[in-house]
Amino acid sequence: MNNETDLRLRHLMRLPIEQRGFMRHTNAMLTLAGLFTITGFACGCHRSPASGANAQVNTTSELATSKSTSEGAEIVLPVAEQRGIIATTTLTAQNEPALLQFPGRIVLPDNESWRVGVLTTGRIERVYANLGDYVHKGAILARMHSHDVHEARAAYAMALAEKTRLQSAESLAQINDDRMQRLYALRAASVEQTEQMRQELVNAKTALANGMTDVVRSKTHLEENLGIPADLPPNASDETAELIPIIAPASGYVLQKNVTPGTTVAPATDIFVLGDTKHLWMLASVGQDLLSGLRVGQSAWVTLPGVPGQRFTGRISNLGQEFDPTTRRLQVRIDLEHPGAILRPEMLATAEIAVGKTSPVIVIAPEAVQQVNGQDAVFVQKSADRFVLRPVRVSNSINGKVVLAEGVRTGEEVVTQGSFLLKSQFLKASMQGD
Repeated sequence: MNNETDLRLRHLMRLPIEQRGFMRHTNAMLTLAGLFTITGFACGCHRSPASGANAQVNTTSELATSKSTSEGAEIVLPVAEQRGIIATTTLTAQNEPALLQFPGRIVLPDNESWRVGVLTTGRIERVYANLGDYVHKGAILARMHSHDVHEARAAYAMALAEKTRLQSAESLAQINDDRMQRLYALRAASVEQTEQMRQELVNAKTALANGMTDVVRSKTHLEENLGIPADLPPNASDETAELIPIIAPASGYVLQKNVTPGTTVAPATDIFVLGDTKHLWMLASVGQDLLSGLRVGQSAWVTLPGVPGQRFTGRISNLGQEFDPTTRRLQVRIDLEHPGAILRPEMLATAEIAVGKTSPVIVIAPEAVQQVNGQDAVFVQKSADRFVLRPVRVSNSINGKVVLAEGVRTGEEVVTQGSFLLKSQFLKASMQGD
């Protein structure tokens, strides 16, 4: 390297990053440490004869430049070092419909969530289910102590005693009626006496039927409403027999748990909230001007921010009935057919809905696009061992891939695997140049 070239390179390395370019010269190439070498093109740059030794170089390496200066950074990587590291794809155009994107959130369907409460006031004694657990229908989530248990048992005992008394009264009325019928047959009793005795028997039978109804009602309240056995076995020592079990009404995950042992609860308290995440909705927020392009039954796709490559299929099931008075937007409901294990209620998501005619677009895997100095960029392969940093404009996403609206052309080879490594080497060389 001669003295003049050395002076030019030293002057170039002292320039700020936004003015710095990498000059290609037949006799001057800057070789970086490691496997990579970065060189650059000085588009339209020259040294004015009248400028002297301190003249500035008229070049730039910023990504946000015109086409004439966009390819300002070149990375050289020997072919032998690319195996297993770098992979490229040839850009092609494919016909895709225009996609409308709407923000929204994931929610549980109204008929796929259950709020578990209690029928009486009490104190939680034991808790068996925890947040996030999957429970089956009929499983005991917790047990509660309540004074209503003692009152219900007392009412049941009284109903049993009353039934026994009414059974005895009915048996006596039956005996008296039979005796009166025999006396009437012997002409020893009048018709009035016979009818009176028959009426007493009917009244006894009616009272016994009412008494048996009271027994069934008090027993049902104990066993079905409170969930405890009405008839305890002799010498029963199981203390849980006096505790009201809180039972899961359906199978699902415990999404909310609002109690611990010792918590006092009332009938208005939601102790647990269960949900089945096998069926989920997305509520997309749609403006009035875009509503005309949507219809019930239309296919839709749901993506999650920060989760590239994941796309969930759905279908519009409801276009909403009322606009939000504050945002002036409508909630469009999308039924997700196979949400999988990633989606959870209250996640933020984006709905993609295809509308209009198809048009040719260039798509690429999202990992091919890198952020360099705040600008989206890709690495275009110019030859077997040379890659150029190219700024691009990213549009929406289609089938998990991003649309490149500007910056590339069909037929170009773009790095899809190893682009982050090329970016790292580019930034490393920039910092070393400082």
